[in-house]
Amino acid sequence: MSEAPRRELKVGVVGMGIGQSHLLSWLEVGGASATVFAELDDAKRAKGTADWGIPGVVSLDDLLDPDSAHRVDVVDLCTPPSMHEDQVVRCLDAGVHVICEKPLVDSVAACDRLAAAAERAATVSGARFMPIFQYRFGDGAARARALIDAGITGRLFTASASTWWRRGKGYYAEAPWRGTWAGERGGCVLSHAIHNHDMLTWMAGPLVELRAMAATRVNDVQTEDCAVAIGRTADGALLTMNVTLGAAGESSQLVWHFDNVTITSSHEAYDPGAGPWNFEFRRSAFAEEAEQVWADLPVSATQYTGQFQGFVDALVSGGEFPVTLADAQASLELVTAWYHSARTGSVEALPLAADHPARSSWQP
Repeated sequence: MSEAPRRELKVGVVGMGIGQSHLLSWLEVGGASATVFAELDDAKRAKGTADWGIPGVVSLDDLLDPDSAHRVDVVDLCTPPSMHEDQVVRCLDAGVHVICEKPLVDSVAACDRLAAAAERAATVSGARFMPIFQYRFGDGAARARALIDAGITGRLFTASASTWWRRGKGYYAEAPWRGTWAGERGGCVLSHAIHNHDMLTWMAGPLVELRAMAATRVNDVQTEDCAVAIGRTADGALLTMNVTLGAAGESSQLVWHFDNVTITSSHEAYDPGAGPWNFEFRRSAFAEEAEQVWADLPVSATQYTGQFQGFVDALVSGGEFPVTLADAQASLELVTAWYHSARTGSVEALPLAADHPARSSWQP
């Protein structure tokens, strides 16, 4: 007897800023579809309904209420960072799966609280949640990660991430919470370069030491818009990170110098994980091994679509999500260490100690 087809998961997107990109990506995901969105702004809500052909509601409550016609299986949060922790917990407590944009929360201690909420939900309702790191999903990044997992790259010597973007007055005027510690919770280190730094350490391995500097030089805002840092991995590889919101042209680039290959990402500002990436092998034998690994590499969707598909597939199989709370916590520990080092001149050890003075907040 054939198995009955599975019901598509109903997804509600909250926030019509980056939420527009999320809605576009959900169109390509198998097993789920966006059926409603929530947006406080009346004009944005009316436009969203006209553009996407799905109903818009005012509040997240409409998506969580079991008696509402708009109750969903999955909430996709695209709201300002200051709202994230409360909204993630509300979704989990309501028994609804939840995806949350970066930065996930505003402290490492908040990650501890989310872990407790997730454990509670797993016992009570089975609701689960996944943070966003969509840069991991692209052909170039997949090829690089496959070589690392296959042991072809050898030891890492050095690596770098450059996030050279442009943000001006209009960007901050469009959303007044941006550039403020109360609303955005941080600047270019937290909100802009966090994806590139996640991908840098996803390939290189977690940092055990960091020293950093930060400055506000481009815009008249509270938070930093220029920053640099150096770090060391457990096996001694040295990493550098350079961020600015004052570049003339926008680009992102990551480079890893391994014993057997130098890997260079694309220059695409907002999708460096996509190809083409450059792989310069020390010997032809390594290139031949790489081709064998890549021949068996499955083709998967990129960016949000790839991550959302992995999320849906994991819900069906009961497997691990492609991005986890541990991944998000590691990225926020790096952010915390960066801010603390920049303010105090300290060399920060990672992962953060349980009694680290900035564990409960990296804000000044």
